[in-house]
Formats: sequence, structure tokens, C-alpha cells
Amino acid sequence: MASEKTKKPSEMNPENLPDVRAFQDEFTRGFLQSTEETRPGYYPFLSGTGKYEMDFPEGGIIGERGYFADDKEYEELSVHILNGVVGGAGITIFYFSDYTADELDMNLKSFSSRIGEDINYKKIAGDGLSLYYSNIDKSEFYAYAGYIQNEKAGGALEIIYQIDCRQELKEKCNKNEIENEKYVLDWLKSVSFIDEDKEVNGDGS
Repeated sequence: MASEKTKKPSEMNPENLPDVRAFQDEFTRGFLQSTEETRPGYYPFLSGTGKYEMDFPEGGIIGERGYFADDKEYEELSVHILNGVVGGAGITIFYFSDYTADELDMNLKSFSSRIGEDINYKKIAGDGLSLYYSNIDKSEFYAYAGYIQNEKAGGALEIIYQIDCRQELKEKCNKNEIENEKYVLDWLKSVSFIDEDKEVNGDGS
């Protein structure tokens, strides 16, 4: 019989889970792989497709109604975040298994078109992946677009991270603009793809 330390959060007694928002939601808990933090305020998340992983914010909840996955081919999810750093924020993530590096320019243009912006991306190279990101100035949000391409195999993520900057929060957002961008970019850099031959325990469901 597995000990509490080796069990996944979804298998544990709720009383033994960290007292943070992400673990209080049963659906979100199914994606979290451990109660050990990856870094302060974040826990390990595994995609329902088994194709990518990332740090998940302790104040985040995945919307069950808006979640959809098609085996290992496609996934869409939204995360609503409450924390003391950026306040209220939301993340939308789309995973496409058939997006390849040789179609990068076309896929970036398609992503920009869906956002409705002519975006000038900045590129950051990672371990086996490339991250393209930009900030988008919306009236009620500070929004950041991230496109992450798996360079080793097919697969890419389209990510939009929005920080709530409605009128009553505008001053705080303007004051923390540089810190907010660093916060979002640090999180984007936590995303990594999973190689086909890497053993994945569980399906995130």
C-alpha cells in the first residue's frame, strides 16, 4: 500500500494536502503530481495529454467546464488565479500535437490573428524548445502571449496570460508592470515537453 508521501495528491486524504486553493479543487488536484513545491508557491502539473508539464500556481484552479482533451493530440484549459503577487489573473492554454517547427511562422501568424493583434514576439531558446512571447496592452488587462514550440518533436502551446487591470486596479498594474512581466515570463519558462520515451505515471484525469 502506498504511503502518503508516494501517493499522488488525488489519492491522498484531503486533510493531508497543502492548505492552498489549487489543492482544494478536486478537478485541479487531478493534474497535480506532488505536494512538494517545484519552487515557492508552485506545484508540479502534468497535462492530461501527458505531453507537457509546468509549474502550477498554488492560487490557481482549472475550470472543469472549459476543459477539453482529445487523447494526446489536443488540449485546451483555462486557469483562474488568485494570489498576492498579481492579484486576479487568468491563463488559457491550447496544446496542438501536430504543430511543427517548420510551420512556425504560419502558426505564429495564426495565433496573432486569433488574438487580434499584430504581435512582435521576442524569442527565448530553452532546452529542446523555443519560447516566443509578447505583452499585449488591453484596456482592462495586462495580457501576455506565449507560444512554445517543441524543437525535438511535433507539438506546441499557445498561451495567453491576463492580469486583471480594471479601473480600480489600474494604478497597481501600472506600478508593477515590470514585475508582472517578469513574473509571467518566469512561469512560461517552467513549461517543458515530455519525450515519447519518458515514462509518464497517470493521465491527469
